Amino acid sequence: MKVKTLLEGKPFMTEYGIVGYSTVVLIACDDEKNILYDCGSKGCALQLKEALEKAGMKPEDITHVVISHLHFDHVGNLPLFSNAEILLNKIEWESANQTPDEWHSIQTLAYLEKRGNLHFVKEKDMIAEDVSVMELPGHTPGLIGLRCGAESILCSDAMKNRYELWKNIPLMSQNLEQSRRSIQRIKENARYIYPGHDGMLDLLHENSDEYPAVTLRYADGRNLPGFSENDAYDPEGISEKKSSPSDPVCSSSAGHYAVESVSDILGNRI
Repeated sequence: MKVKTLLEGKPFMTEYGIVGYSTVVLIACDDEKNILYDCGSKGCALQLKEALEKAGMKPEDITHVVISHLHFDHVGNLPLFSNAEILLNKIEWESANQTPDEWHSIQTLAYLEKRGNLHFVKEKDMIAEDVSVMELPGHTPGLIGLRCGAESILCSDAMKNRYELWKNIPLMSQNLEQSRRSIQRIKENARYIYPGHDGMLDLLHENSDEYPAVTLRYADGRNLPGFSENDAYDPEGISEKKSSPSDPVCSSSAGHYAVESVSDILGNRI
């Protein structure tokens, strides 16, 4: 079994809201199953296809797509994988259909209903040899991760980034206490953690406090000031320009998400 990050999630947002570049992981199993954990935002479709090509695969080679949860930035490229079985937790499916939040993809729900090859999985279900399901609720009620072998956990937005790892503080959660328990469970059972919006984290080595580098460009190809190929993302710089201590990290008109202030959660980081 080989675990490979195809797209590395990015933990940043703008004054206009959440960008949503999420981690996509390929699990190439010894039993010829090729499992994709999440499939990213629609805007990353070309990058995802290129990453698969570099890994020696095409979208039709993917046999299973495991969806951690049904937010838009994790399900945008499902139509690329027409040969794959779609695996999801039933609680997540029912929650998204009955009480969707601001980030659930209603279009994806309709697409999955029409597509028809959706299968529900639960805690300890084996997806392949040495690949099992972990239920990690909190961010959403039915979020699932994957345990790969004895040392790796793919956890998506159950632990979105390294700050949540360090502080055990969920930044956006429908149930803060469940999120804290899920984060603690991940930390207690893995060496290698694959968060939803950050690079892979190795708990046996000191992880930098610098988030993965990001380059932002205008339509004409020019880099935005302060963002170049060699510049690591500076969350403090953004927060100083765009946020005050009383600004919320996110707003929730439907009231699903427990939200604390930037200063309470991040010490002026977003």
